[in-house]
Amino acid sequence: MRHAIGIDIGGINTKIGIVREGPPFKVLKQTSIPTQVDDPISVYVRRVAEAVAGLLKECGLKKVNGAGVGCPGLIDPWKGLVRTSPNLPNLKGVRLADKLSGALNLPVRMQNDANAAALGEYLFGSGKKCPNLIVLTLGTGVGGGVICDGHLVVGADNAATELGHLKAEWHNGAPCGCGKTGCVEAYVGAAGITRIAREMLDGGASTILQPDHLTPRDVADAARKGDKTALEVMKKVGHYLGRGIALLIETFNPERIVFTGGTSAAADLMMPGIDDALNQYASFEFTRKRVKISRSKFPDDVNVIGAAAVYLNAGK
Repeated sequence: MRHAIGIDIGGINTKIGIVREGPPFKVLKQTSIPTQVDDPISVYVRRVAEAVAGLLKECGLKKVNGAGVGCPGLIDPWKGLVRTSPNLPNLKGVRLADKLSGALNLPVRMQNDANAAALGEYLFGSGKKCPNLIVLTLGTGVGGGVICDGHLVVGADNAATELGHLKAEWHNGAPCGCGKTGCVEAYVGAAGITRIAREMLDGGASTILQPDHLTPRDVADAARKGDKTALEVMKKVGHYLGRGIALLIETFNPERIVFTGGTSAAADLMMPGIDDALNQYASFEFTRKRVKISRSKFPDDVNVIGAAAVYLNAGK
């Protein structure tokens, strides 16, 4: 029975867990440490190694089989290299897998965090062993990974499937953090949801929403209380997400689409808009209706599980 360390590197925190492949599959222990992007790489790697040692002791394990890393940005998994990561500038050009391997005395495999999440869902989650699966991470931004015919789609530079930057609006599109306009992320990311809500408030809509409390959670909470404006915001957000999903259906012909991330908790509120957009933009009824859309079984743990899955799936 194999065990793997999962290391999910975020701009603020790094989550670390020990995953048992099973059967039965289980996340044995988890912890979190501040990423502290200003730290020298050697200091960060040492802190990760210390956290891993603490988890192993808590679990009564002397050793595990290996470790997987999920990291945002353009990752070269063949070299274990962070080519660039906008929120982690100190990692640019760093062969992080080698450094962690030396500190942990373990083989380490590395992948983009969204691709890692897709592997986690494929191996252990809602899309377990589904050969045609798309995972969409919904939170501050929008990302995702694609499993097609049982293989992770990576492209020439491991930069394929930047799903948050599919175009959802071609005319007068909202600005996106990538520098372009009209991306799915510009409407479904946290800032996009807030902007749509604020536009409705500025238009004089009657609502319990307050201008100084307009986070996606605030909007979702108001919608669950029956606020018509908040419900309309979430439907509109879902519509733009549905436009992106329609493109994914036409391109990859998936069997399942799984939502993860904080905003996935509002998936039910977005589904009316998603359904409208799919009926409007997805060309073929058969491929549209065969897709099952659901929320992850472990939306809060998928990044650590996905990171471990990067190692556990290596070579398959």
